[in-house]
Amino acid sequence: MKIRIFLVAAAVALSGCVTQEQMDNVLATQRAPSNAVRHAIVKAARDYLIDPYSVRDAEISAVMDAPGGKLQFVCVKANAKNRLGAYTGRSTISVRLVGVTPVSTNENAAACMAPLLKWYAFPELENLKNI
Repeated sequence: MKIRIFLVAAAVALSGCVTQEQMDNVLATQRAPSNAVRHAIVKAARDYLIDPYSVRDAEISAVMDAPGGKLQFVCVKANAKNRLGAYTGRSTISVRLVGVTPVSTNENAAACMAPLLKWYAFPELENLKNI
């Protein structure tokens, strides 16, 4: 009985894994982020980040289609201050999009770590400090 429960639990846990073929299909949909996507992420960052005016070393990835085709996502790398006022180092956040509207985030998503992911400078996010 314990073995059966373990096997069911393992099957459920592994069902969320992404195969290399699925990752290759997602990476094949890469395209440069539009100005509208960049603007939407900058606007959302004002509410999401603790200190959005402290952002530095920002990059944005190519936009990709999520499996299923209903959502897109983009990754953002940046260094910003935490609640204590200290820089925490660059972190990576996956931003899910419907059209150009951000709908959710996921920190340290596996797709954002893919070596073939294309990255672009993101000065718009760093320029929040100039507002």
